[in-house]
Amino acid sequence: MPSPVEVVYERTFSGTPRRIFQLIAEMGTSGDAIWPFASQPFIRSAGPLTPGTTEEWHLGLHAILDGVEPERRVTWRFDTDGIEGIHEFTLEQQGRRVVLRHRFAAMLSDTQGRLLWRRVEEQHERAINGLFDKLARVLKR
Repeated sequence: MPSPVEVVYERTFSGTPRRIFQLIAEMGTSGDAIWPFASQPFIRSAGPLTPGTTEEWHLGLHAILDGVEPERRVTWRFDTDGIEGIHEFTLEQQGRRVVLRHRFAAMLSDTQGRLLWRRVEEQHERAINGLFDKLARVLKR
């Protein structure tokens, strides 16, 4: 029986939705300023964010851009055996600050999906926390 998993991380930043969105959109490209771990590369296909075309790879996961709303949301749909779902970044302006959320929501197949998630769950948590830490530092420059 497939197992659901949903993990949400959020942090509030000083900065504009425009700047934070730009930094998120550049992740995995040559302009990436916020990916925290060179030894765990996050790679995405070159060019502008184009739903259905832009791809990303990280931790053995592959995803295709599902949707993008500038300054509000970037959603990726998994294209990895055993995992059916999304991960996304959403931005919410709250006064002079911005809440950035990362959400991983998927159904994991009985064997392959669960084993893959078990293998990457801790690395995923470390990556998102490291990403948020580095984003905060970049926004202070």
